[in-house]
Amino acid sequence: MLAEGTPDKQQLEGRLVEILHRISGADPAVITSDARLMEDIGIDSLGFYEILIEADTCFGIRIQEEQLLQFKTVGDIQTHLESLEIDPTNSKTA
Repeated sequence: MLAEGTPDKQQLEGRLVEILHRISGADPAVITSDARLMEDIGIDSLGFYEILIEADTCFGIRIQEEQLLQFKTVGDIQTHLESLEIDPTNSKTA
């Protein structure tokens, strides 16, 4: 369900907020780039695995488990996704 071309920063952020909201049930207004995953949004260990699955499903990318566990804030995940230059042709939904 990716749009044509690589998602821009705003689309990526929006998609990430949707994913984190769905996983945690947190108010999307508190899911900002500096929000802490565990303390502010309430992502637990199971939630981290759900992020891995969602990243693969939505973006067609695999985040290594060890990498994901190092992320402390929403911005950490977003920066990582941006650094990957997501290619929609590799996405399962493309």
